[in-house]
Amino acid sequence: MKYIIIAIVGVIAVFGLCFLVSGLIRRKMKKKIPMILHVLIGIVSGLIIITAAVGIYFSIHYSADEKALALLNDKNATEIDKAYFIDGDGEDTALIFYPGAKVDSEAYLPLMKRLADSGIDCFIVKPPLRFALFDINAADRIIEKYSYKHVFVSGHSMGGVAASSYASKNPDKVDGVVLLAAYPNSEISDDISLISVYGSEDKVLDRDAYKNAAPNFPKSFKEVIIKGGNHAYFGNYGEQSGDGEADITRDEQQKQTADAITEYIK
Repeated sequence: MKYIIIAIVGVIAVFGLCFLVSGLIRRKMKKKIPMILHVLIGIVSGLIIITAAVGIYFSIHYSADEKALALLNDKNATEIDKAYFIDGDGEDTALIFYPGAKVDSEAYLPLMKRLADSGIDCFIVKPPLRFALFDINAADRIIEKYSYKHVFVSGHSMGGVAASSYASKNPDKVDGVVLLAAYPNSEISDDISLISVYGSEDKVLDRDAYKNAAPNFPKSFKEVIIKGGNHAYFGNYGEQSGDGEADITRDEQQKQTADAITEYIK
């Protein structure tokens, strides 16, 4: 909610500034321009500034590292419609993963590869502008195209919010939810299982918001805290601004995460 408020205030401030500048220019002109033209100039100027700001915001993102990108050549990893598919040995269970905000989907290939090796078919959603909230219903495309007996939705950080939102609205389509450094922003049915995994050194996850979201968790859920883990090490995209320093390696955090998820699903 606070980000929405910030965005609204920012938009108002931009348009206000544009109208102010346009008004000052109009006063200094010897030949006054019509008021309607003054208004149009303010609106157009504001839209141009906002569009440029949004473009810059979304162009700055966390890129997948070389280790993650190398897995694009793995024989079991293929690109499908707006997602990556990592084929596991099993045939009846799928995990649909939503990436964190402004993070390359490819950054989660190493973690998903570990899960696929344990027999779980994995899908990594490729949302517009690397923002999972812009494609919350992405799981529908996969569920409708493939016939899995068991489907789990998952996500990291904001991707976890998107996954939990989907599960909340579609309790009949999923068996469970896997949250990585995330919490549900809407109530999850008690008929759906859930596992929450986060690192002890995570400084990005808002712990107060996590605690306040307690009513949205199903009555029976599992929580796994990875000792020494942080926020960014669930994926391969380098360090994240504001994060804590991990006391374990990225590989170790992903191994423990994959083990916890596999045990939960199976």
